[in-house]
This record gives sequence, structure tokens and C-alpha cells, in this order.
Amino acid sequence: MKRAAAAAIAVLTLLALTSAPARGADTWTEMKSAHFTAWSNAGDRSTRDLLWQLEQIRFAVATLWPWARTDLAKPMLVIAVKDEQAMKALAPGYWERKGGVHPASVWLSGADQSYMAIRTDAQNDDNLLINPNTSTYFSYVHLILTSSFGRELPLWFSRGLAGVLSNTIVHGNEILLGPPIPWHLETLRSGARLHLRELISVTPSSREYTQDSGLGRFDAQAWALVHFLMFGNNAARKAGVNKFAALLNSGKDPDSAFVAAFGKVEDLEADFSRYIDRSIYSYKQFVIDRQTKREQFTSRPIPPAESAAGRATFHASMGRAAEARALIDEARKADPNSGNSYVAEAVLLQREQKKAEADAAFLKAASLGSTNAHAYYRAAMSMWSSGRPDAAALQQMDAYLSRSTELNPLFALSYGALAEVRAALKKPSDDIMTLLTKAIALDPVDPWIRMMAARSLWRLDQLEDARKVARVAVTLAADDANAKAQAEQLLARIPEPPPKR
Repeated sequence: MKRAAAAAIAVLTLLALTSAPARGADTWTEMKSAHFTAWSNAGDRSTRDLLWQLEQIRFAVATLWPWARTDLAKPMLVIAVKDEQAMKALAPGYWERKGGVHPASVWLSGADQSYMAIRTDAQNDDNLLINPNTSTYFSYVHLILTSSFGRELPLWFSRGLAGVLSNTIVHGNEILLGPPIPWHLETLRSGARLHLRELISVTPSSREYTQDSGLGRFDAQAWALVHFLMFGNNAARKAGVNKFAALLNSGKDPDSAFVAAFGKVEDLEADFSRYIDRSIYSYKQFVIDRQTKREQFTSRPIPPAESAAGRATFHASMGRAAEARALIDEARKADPNSGNSYVAEAVLLQREQKKAEADAAFLKAASLGSTNAHAYYRAAMSMWSSGRPDAAALQQMDAYLSRSTELNPLFALSYGALAEVRAALKKPSDDIMTLLTKAIALDPVDPWIRMMAARSLWRLDQLEDARKVARVAVTLAADDANAKAQAEQLLARIPEPPPKR
């Protein structure tokens, strides 16, 4: 199975079931479980079933890997659609490709949030033990993994573990985690394989990762390695997975962490090769979380303007300008003061690289009371570009960023930006440091947050600390040329502290 290396959209490579076209206008409902929000046109029962399954999968991840950060900083909206025609209306590009796959699920990473669109009529085939949404679940689990560590993860570990967890099935009162994935086995048995030392050394710049054919083979081998470590030899090495994660989190070198958790690479080679060639594979079975019940989920009808604006933002994030603009018009006809319709417009303008117009749309969205945290963040940040904001502008920025953190308490950038604004307003240093600590704890690897921290410390006249944080920003920027240049420029501008007497 092929996956583009930096793909924003992950799509299932199994054909979906065919359903009759929908008739008439859809009624959309919002349903919330403890950890997920869904927008659905699929009916109450199907939506409750889907959210319940997602809660069970999240429970499985949190139970087996307590280090996993299952509460994501970027909100995720589940869009539950009732059939193929509804999915086609949501993601028409797949139906426009001659001979293309018609997906049962679609993953989309937007600027404001992530989206998991799932057809509720595509059911598991219990005989095959294949989740119909494996590629979407892969993206979801991969996002959890990359959010759980304060550093870049070895590719074999992040993609391999996401691959194993992507085929998690809720079946009756059991959760089945990690049944074998047939297309990975077919790939592994149809061509040459990397030696283990080569496999664990693959980086984002390696040809095994950057080439489509190489990536498909790499993903199959990474899946097999993690599956082997979790289930091989009667799960003798399963505890090593958590140990490896803990060592990575403590800052240990990945190669040394591998040896400490699993032993010498060369000693595993023969065992691993035999594992790939076997015909029967184990997987994890455990009881569902009985505390989560479908009837606990709350629901409400979504007003037409809100529904149209939300779907417009999805289309805008996917780059479907015509569909997005039609829904923006629909939203404003239903409610001329639809703040979220301006969020969709801003996302479109951003994709078209029209920064000034996008900033104006975000400001309009915020002024109309949008419910989108990202809109308030972007509105506040746009006010820096007009020069040095006066006290009134800074107070407005403070209000916007405070609202952003209220709407999304896990939005690290808003805390960092709020600290910088309050430093400019000469607020108490304790308040500013609390915000910076929160921002860095939420996202310890974002160089832009460290730059906000460095500028805030500079305003507090803590020059030595400001320079230290700016150096960290340079390191974290790594291969991001723009971030690295900005961090280096900031470091050059912060004055050296006066010599101590």
C-alpha cells in the first residue's frame, strides 16, 4: 500500500460498499462523547456506535501505552456520513480520478483542526479481521504518537506502531488490537527486505521513505518489526516497547535505547526473519471499557448556517474552492453574521497565499463571535504585522488570545502569544512565566513557541535567559529553513547581558 510521505490526507485503499444516493437536504447533528465530537448526517444510532468504537480504541491506546498523549492539542472533528454519496459530496476529488479508490474514510489535517471523515455504512468483515478505516486510524494514532514526545521519533517506531494500532477492531465485548494486515504481508513476501540495522536507521531523507514504492515497503517492514516486538515469542519483548518509549522521552539516543530495550540488533535478525515468514500471527484481545456507554453521549441539531460554515472549512482545507465558496454563501444566507463562514473564507485565502485578505477574514470572524480557537489566534497575530501595536490594540489582542485558550485549552501557540502580548503590556512577570511554561509544556518541540518565549523574556529584560531560549529555538527548527532563519535573526538581535560585577 502506498502513502505519500507528507500527505495531509490519508485514505483507505479498500473499496467501500455502494449505497443508494441520498435524497433531499441533509440534517446534521452534533454528538459528543467524553473525548470526541462528531458531526453526522447518518442518524443517531450509527453515530453513537461510531463514537463508542472510537472511545474504545482510544481506551486501548491509553491502557497499553500510558505515556501516549491521547488528548490532542489540535481539535479533531469526526464527520460521520451515511453512505457513498454523502462521502462523495464531502470529498469529491476521489470520484474525479479515473480508476481511483472511493474511500470509506478520509483523514484531513487542516490549519484549525484535524478531520476524520468516516462512512458509517462500511462495516467490519469479522471473517477478515480488517478495520475498514485502517488508513484513517493510522493517521490518528500517528498524530497521538508524534504529540507524545518532546523530540522526533525514529520512523520505524512511529509508523510501525501506528500501523499495528490502525487495525484495531471493536468486536462485541472485546477489543482486538493488531490482527495481521494482509497487504503488508503480501509486500513483505514479494520482494527484498531491509536488514534490521538498515530498517531502524531510515530517516525522513532516506530514499526508503521519500520514494512511493520504497515507503510502502518500509511501512510494511516497520509494521512487521513492531508486531514482532509486541507479539513475537509469546510477547516476550512487549514490555520493551514501553521501555523504549520511556528511554526516548528521557533523551536517550534511539540506537542505544533500542539495545537497552530489546537487545543487540544483530541478535534479533534471524528471529525477525522467521516471524515475517510465519503463517499464523497473534494479536491482543482485551475487554472493552464498560464505563463508556452510548447513551451517555449528548447531541444537538446543528443550525444550517453553522453546518454550512463547518463543511465549508473542511472543503477549504482540502483545497476545494468551488464547494467551499458555495457553502460560505449558503451559511451567510442563513445567517449574515456567521463568524465561522469567515473562518472558511480565511482558510481559502491562506491557501491562495493572500495573507492580507486572510488576516482581514480572521479579524472579521473574531469580531462576529466565531467558535473557532484558531480564528482568534490568527486575528491577534495579524495585529503584530501593522507595526508596533498601541495599548488599545494590545488589549484587543489579549482578549482574542484569552478567548482562543478558552475555546481550546490545549492550544500551545495561543498561550505563547498571550505571554508575549502581556509582556508588551508590562503585566506581572509571574503571569507571563506561567503562560510560557504552559505553552512549552503543551508543545515542547515547536520553535515558534520558543521564539515567543525569547521575545517575552527580552521584554522582561532577562537577556541571558532570552538568548538561551533563542538558541533552543534554533536547534528545534532543524530542517525548517524559515523557522531557523527567524530564530537565528532573533538570537542576533537580543543583546548580550551586561557583565556581572
